Amino acid sequence: MGGVERVFDEVSKRLARRGHEVSLLCSSPTDTPVRYEDGVRFIRVRRKGTLLRAPIAGISEHLPHDADLVHVAATYPFTTPSVLRQARDMGIPSILDFHFEPSLDSTFGKIASGMYRYVGPTAYPLAETVLLRSTAYGRRAKSLQSVPESRWRIVPNGIDPERFNANVPFDEEGYLLFVGRLVPYKGLEVLLHALARSYLGHPLVIAGDGPLRGRLEALAKHLRVDVTFLGHVSDDDLPSLYRGASLTVLPSVNGQEAFGISLIESMACGTPVVASGLPGVAEVAQNGGYTATPGDPDALAIALRRALEPGRLPRGAGLASKIHDRYSWDAVTDRLVDVYDEVLSGAARGRSNPPNIAKRTSRAHTRDDAVL
Repeated sequence: MGGVERVFDEVSKRLARRGHEVSLLCSSPTDTPVRYEDGVRFIRVRRKGTLLRAPIAGISEHLPHDADLVHVAATYPFTTPSVLRQARDMGIPSILDFHFEPSLDSTFGKIASGMYRYVGPTAYPLAETVLLRSTAYGRRAKSLQSVPESRWRIVPNGIDPERFNANVPFDEEGYLLFVGRLVPYKGLEVLLHALARSYLGHPLVIAGDGPLRGRLEALAKHLRVDVTFLGHVSDDDLPSLYRGASLTVLPSVNGQEAFGISLIESMACGTPVVASGLPGVAEVAQNGGYTATPGDPDALAIALRRALEPGRLPRGAGLASKIHDRYSWDAVTDRLVDVYDEVLSGAARGRSNPPNIAKRTSRAHTRDDAVL
């Protein structure tokens, strides 16, 4: 499950537990009957095909007519505009959830980014509100330039405190940890070069897999860096990995990294972090870590050395408690409900028969796999 899917899955379950009626729409390769899970209604629409890796499924045609609000993930340039327009035509207020903007580092990224910039000025203003993980990231996103900041609302990603917690003593002699996919924008080559120059003596553990694994294994061998590649790690095993680490490192090099879920998971386990100073990522890291110039192995090596000095960074239960208060899924859901109520209150002023916001709210959500 990807980061965007995780957000909608966790929040939707909590909304349902609070008595809200939640419908999640998404695309599917086959016809799938409507099903209920954790109180959430899943409506899967068969894909008609794909274009530039994006599903084409006619999601907008399946929006529930009795919905009070449509929550749309801005993940593909085809589905998002059609859903926003359909919601407008149905008289249903909408929220655009903007998670990231494609990188320009690949041919696909350049094409996708161009399409986002084309649809953004016309489609995105149709939403009453835009959700972002951080203000800094919104200001760098070119496709959001047509939406004034007064309509932005900040709701971060979250963690489950029951899973990610500091219930074991901190180990100063632990390893450095990276958690994520082995893909170019994660900046793992930068990290390996930084370790080769820092002489820290701490091994690196990489939890995750991806197309760059062979190349990274060869580079680690060439640089004589002590690295263990674990491959895919189950969600159940992640908390113990974080707790055993001295630091978690996120060396991403471009704006495809808009938040950094591994950072809050690590800090929720009491382990500090070092991350690239990217918009959004830097705001998360400042809760318990240092940042370095993206793509600069020397700057990253300096940040790693500083972070490992005794007493430099908060660790253990104190750090974990701070993260739990701000980033638990319950806290994130609280903030999201506040945004929902704000949007619905504004929409209700133009209706003769407004919904009972305090009692329940029916919703349609979207996510990475189209609309969900």
